[in-house]
This record gives sequence, C-alpha cells and structure tokens, in this order.
Amino acid sequence: MAQTDRRAVAAGEFIGKDVFLKSFTQQSGNISQTQLDALVSSVTNLNLTVLKIGDITIGGQAVVRMIVEGADNLANGDIAGHVIADVTF
Repeated sequence: MAQTDRRAVAAGEFIGKDVFLKSFTQQSGNISQTQLDALVSSVTNLNLTVLKIGDITIGGQAVVRMIVEGADNLANGDIAGHVIADVTF
C-alpha cells in the first residue's frame, strides 16, 4: 500500500529563527530586474532577511515568492504596488 505524502509548507521556527514564505504580486504588470531589486530592498528595510527568492522569469511574471526571516510583521499594503500574501501549496 502506497503512503500518501502529507507534508505541508508553513511558517516555522528553526534554530530560534522565525521563517516565513511570502508571495509578492506586483500590481502593475510583470516585474523587471530593477523592480525586483527594489522589492528585495524594501523587504530588508522592514528588518527582514531574504533567505531565498523563488524561481522567477524577469519580465515574464508578476509574482515573486520569497523565504524571509524575522518577525512576521509584513502585511498587505506594507510595500506600495504589491499584494503580499502567505505562500500556500
């Protein structure tokens, strides 16, 4: 009998660090490299550390997924021009 894979992705605490998965949807179309750089800068200016940026096609998509570390105080509207959400799988 095959086992069902029941893993889920969620925020967690690892070695005393709070880690969250977030998506950022740019409201004005596909994201450029300059806009991605500005988004990462905005996230880090909110006292969060970007641990990983998900796969992205520059100029071909509007959604960026990130793994961030720090307090989960990142709410929708914190970064102008982006819809912010928790990542779910």
